[in-house]
Amino acid sequence: MSYEAEFLKEFEAWVNTQVIINEAAMQESQKLIAENEQDKTAADAYIRYESRLDAYKFLQGKFANYKAGKGFHDMPEGLFGQRHY
Repeated sequence: MSYEAEFLKEFEAWVNTQVIINEAAMQESQKLIAENEQDKTAADAYIRYESRLDAYKFLQGKFANYKAGKGFHDMPEGLFGQRHY
């Protein structure tokens, strides 16, 4: 396996791990917010984890494009017409 292929494989694994970690951290922050609505640090943490999660999911979409033989700037399948709140 070439250096580039090995790097991409390890980077994708790291991104996937970060998604799992940030999803769990977001859920914990959400629990803290539910327990104490006045907890500003939990609310700030939730926003930070959500932002990171969005970025990591963006990268996962780029890896999906790569595996599908698409260009870096191509949109992932099914992205148009979807809204995520």
